[in-house]
Amino acid sequence: MSAARSLERGDRALREWSWHEARAAFEEALLDDETPEALEGLGTAASWLDDADTAISARERAYRLYRGRDDAEAAARVAVSLADDLVTFRGERAVASGWLQRARRRLEDRPDSPVLVWADAVEASMAMLYERDLPRALALAEHGVANGRRIGDVDAEMIALSLLGLVMVSSGRLAEGVRVLDEAAAAAVSGEVRDPVVSAAVCCVFVTASARIRDFDRLAQWSRHVMQVSQEWTNRSMFTYPRIEHAAALVWWGRWGEAEQELAEALTDMSARPQLAALALLRLADLRRRQGRYDEARSLLDELDESPHGIAYGERAESVRAVLALDSGDLVTAAEAAERDLRALPSDDIVEHVDGLGVLVRARLGLGDREEAQRAADTLRSIADATPTAPIRASASLAAGLVAAARGEHAAARGWFESAIAVYRAGGATFETARARIELARSVSALGQPQRALEEARKAVTAFEELGARADAASAQTVAADLESSVRPARRPGPLTAREAEVLRMVAAGMTNDEIAAALVLSVRTIERHLSNIYAKIGATGRAARAAAASYAHTHAIA
Repeated sequence: MSAARSLERGDRALREWSWHEARAAFEEALLDDETPEALEGLGTAASWLDDADTAISARERAYRLYRGRDDAEAAARVAVSLADDLVTFRGERAVASGWLQRARRRLEDRPDSPVLVWADAVEASMAMLYERDLPRALALAEHGVANGRRIGDVDAEMIALSLLGLVMVSSGRLAEGVRVLDEAAAAAVSGEVRDPVVSAAVCCVFVTASARIRDFDRLAQWSRHVMQVSQEWTNRSMFTYPRIEHAAALVWWGRWGEAEQELAEALTDMSARPQLAALALLRLADLRRRQGRYDEARSLLDELDESPHGIAYGERAESVRAVLALDSGDLVTAAEAAERDLRALPSDDIVEHVDGLGVLVRARLGLGDREEAQRAADTLRSIADATPTAPIRASASLAAGLVAAARGEHAAARGWFESAIAVYRAGGATFETARARIELARSVSALGQPQRALEEARKAVTAFEELGARADAASAQTVAADLESSVRPARRPGPLTAREAEVLRMVAAGMTNDEIAAALVLSVRTIERHLSNIYAKIGATGRAARAAAASYAHTHAIA
């Protein structure tokens, strides 16, 4: 078969998402002649097949050949694809940036090239994910959108527009950012975006944005859409990313067994894509933390630190370490880790501050620093006002309740906890609901409602046990047991007998057991038995039982 026919077959296979067939065709073409077209095609097929070494090598050779042919547009296109591969597979940001600069240099006299929009998109993604530079990511995304519209390239415009929406929601511009994301997603699913790979990529950005703002309903909806589309064309990496984020929604909804299976399979599938494997490690570490398997969670976080892509999730990993220390009872380490996390985050990336602030509130209260806890809770409330998704609002309410309870303001705390529970329950967040119930139980107990407190604690115990959250279940059982001992048993049926009323009247008069026995011509043992029956009937227990009995006599006109 001629090289030309092999190239044609390879291009057709790429359009049909038949990556193995495409690779074979381009390799066959290269046996006859090493052309940049065959190398570029091989690089594309190898990239989708997660063969990083082949993809990068083929694209480097294609770039050199295109340059030798003086085809600036094609050389720049390959350079941008190469930059994306270098970041995705190896985490080599500096090298990737160099290739992006090469692409722009090749197109200095071609300002209308759509490749420039793609270069902006890749660089904006790097600025957002690795450098945490939201202003730069915003400028690049805006520039890409403007250029895409000016030259009429819808595919390029929409990928840039989706990134713009991501930056907006991350910085607290929720309503505006969601409108932008909706526009890009509508174009992706309606057929306006021509390339199905671009369509799926736009939807993946939507998934990322939903995960950041903790909009788990949107996250699940778009994750399922991308998984369905990408599975049709056997794209493992495009399928696995939303699968990992969908696992986060499953964790939120308390479907931990399903989430664990998704993450375990993702780690197996993505051994060739360390960027996605790193995200799966992070999600699994947080799940292990919720399950009370703290040593395993720490081990996974240590493994993440060794990943070349660990830096992309560094702040999130620090946040998980902080809450892990908190759950383990190490308040000092938790506070330090949360503060370190918050310092490392850009001030304008406000949604990423939510978890760290929540940990800081709890840790500082545990250490007796109410003022610092109050400041953290106030900041969390301001973020919830700017980004009012249900989980963030509930986190802010819970923090406010914790601070109020620490000040002894239990009526106010009860209101905050009830608000948090209502939002958590509406969103199906079983674990978070149960944790909030424990805090509510403590406050309503302090307000003199021990029976309700016990009911809330028992609901939490049941939820934790059903989830498999063993550490929280044990803690909740301790709270419930303490409350059970404080709840007085219901009064026994039947009134006091005449003799019991007579004995109780003498107790109320301040007489001792010996004095009562002498007055009634009964043994002291008999008087003690009468008192035991009296205490049981009126619900008096403990060392204060005699005083409670005297009070009962006065309030019930027996004395």
